Amino acid sequence: MRNRNQVIGIILIVVGILVLMGRMAGAGNIGWPLFVLVPGVALLAWAFLGGEEASTLAIPGSIVTTIGLILFVQNLGDYFQSWSYAWGLIVSGVGFGIFLQGALTADHDREREGMRVVTVGLALFAAFGAFFEFFIFDNWAGSWVGRWLLPLALIAAGLVLWARRGAGGEGHEATSDSVPDRSNDRTGP
Repeated sequence: MRNRNQVIGIILIVVGILVLMGRMAGAGNIGWPLFVLVPGVALLAWAFLGGEEASTLAIPGSIVTTIGLILFVQNLGDYFQSWSYAWGLIVSGVGFGIFLQGALTADHDREREGMRVVTVGLALFAAFGAFFEFFIFDNWAGSWVGRWLLPLALIAAGLVLWARRGAGGEGHEATSDSVPDRSNDRTGP
């Protein structure tokens, strides 16, 4: 019963903090992401308070919590096109869950594995975020950089790669340096 009260208490604290953050940000319609976030936090609380056999709940708990946090932030900023790269954070959420499970069971290999997955997810988030924000969305594509410089840079890079193929790259033709000099060879009768 005590563990149950602790879990409910943690959930109420998190919900209260999120509602206050929404009020301070002036977001009137913040409630719906809580329907995703609260179950995620409940799963995490259960993983922490349920003993070693409940530690496996850290993985789904961190995934659902990550999705809830993404939805909460997107809802606050009304910026849902960030889903095009926010999925990388879900990969990190999986890794964080693996890390938490390893920490709860004292499995250091699992902790390291989890941190590697977190790193990959954050790298994907950063790379795809930069790509979509700078090249796809109107932040950069509408400027002269997106209209003229980017296509010209792509053409220049293609020309450089194409020219290098003929000058020593893979599949190049034989040059005088690569063919042995046989002019002094005497083959006779």
